[in-house]
Amino acid sequence: MSDLETAWHVEQAGKTGADRVLALTRGDATVLVVADGAGNSRRGAEAAEAVLRGVQDAMEAGADVERAKTWRDVLVRCDAERVASGQGGETTAVVACVTTRRVVGASVGDSELWLFQDGEPTALTEHQHRKPLLGSGLARPVTFELAWRGGMLLGASDGLFKYVDLRLIQEHVSLADANAAVLALAALPRLASGTLPDDVGLVLCRPSAPRRC
Repeated sequence: MSDLETAWHVEQAGKTGADRVLALTRGDATVLVVADGAGNSRRGAEAAEAVLRGVQDAMEAGADVERAKTWRDVLVRCDAERVASGQGGETTAVVACVTTRRVVGASVGDSELWLFQDGEPTALTEHQHRKPLLGSGLARPVTFELAWRGGMLLGASDGLFKYVDLRLIQEHVSLADANAAVLALAALPRLASGTLPDDVGLVLCRPSAPRRC
């Protein structure tokens, strides 16, 4: 059983949302996925859903989830399959496998994964290629790997990171209740009118709090 606590949420800006998030557990590993379909369209949403299916299929097939190359290969395969299907649609993608020892994964596009630890934010996806997106047939997923001994991991679409100052995100990411934290984070980009400038998809992962006897 994983010693990690996860929570995730998607807040749609309109009737058609293209952000998708997922957290899956296998043994002591938790796999986080964020995908933001381009153009907030049906085809973008389908491309984002294809990323989630690709990750699920890899885990069900017994892939080595603790290797960054595994997730780069999954994204490359999703890119090729999307083009071969002829259905169109492009998406960002962040896939991260988290254990109590390290974080490994791969990403492409402008969705991001950040570590907030000891007051210092670190972007694990800082070297990713923002374009071409997955589904173009030209996507170039970049791997990342980091030793991890605690802190808060936050993966999200640009609907959060593009519109909210990182310092404000950091204030909310450490709320005691993880579900309350993701709801509060998803509300941060909301305008005074009550509308959102973009969909917000996010997933939070952190060590589980010790249980009291």
